[in-house]
Amino acid sequence: TTMPGAAGAGTQAPAAVDDGPTVDPQVRDLCKQFNIEDRLMRKLNAVMMRRPESFDEDIQTLRERLGEPRADVGVLITQLDKGLFVSLGCMPKPMVELVRKYGLDDRASQRLAESMMRRKETMLDDLKDLDVRLASAERPSGLLMTLLQGLDTSGKLPAPPRSLGLPSGHRDRERAFGGHE
Repeated sequence: TTMPGAAGAGTQAPAAVDDGPTVDPQVRDLCKQFNIEDRLMRKLNAVMMRRPESFDEDIQTLRERLGEPRADVGVLITQLDKGLFVSLGCMPKPMVELVRKYGLDDRASQRLAESMMRRKETMLDDLKDLDVRLASAERPSGLLMTLLQGLDTSGKLPAPPRSLGLPSGHRDRERAFGGHE
């Protein structure tokens, strides 16, 4: 017997095609666009249904993140599930600007949001200090992870590494090797 009102009631084949609860059309489209298998689509849908307040922003951010190289839908589902997923829409504007300015990857953006949420009172100063340190980094996301680890451990940012070309004497060498300031 099928429940009245169930999607496709009476027309469903045995378990092989059973979709379980109806998958939101936006989740289905997203999964189709990025070739995400059904099992993960259902898992993503279940997690997304528990986040109705940020659903549209989450879909938009998922679409951006899944378009990045080495995107991992499993990691994103876990972040959504644990409340660690940060869509740009729910980040404060200065944080979004830093993420966009340096093209920070998913992990770095996530870590930035986590660290800054614990430091709301000094966030704007922290973001300015991070901006200075990231300005000449070849791999801003990697550097940011290191800087935030120091910030979370000691409560303050480590001094800019000499390789950044910030202390005197190193700028010329950076320039000679094509580094930018």
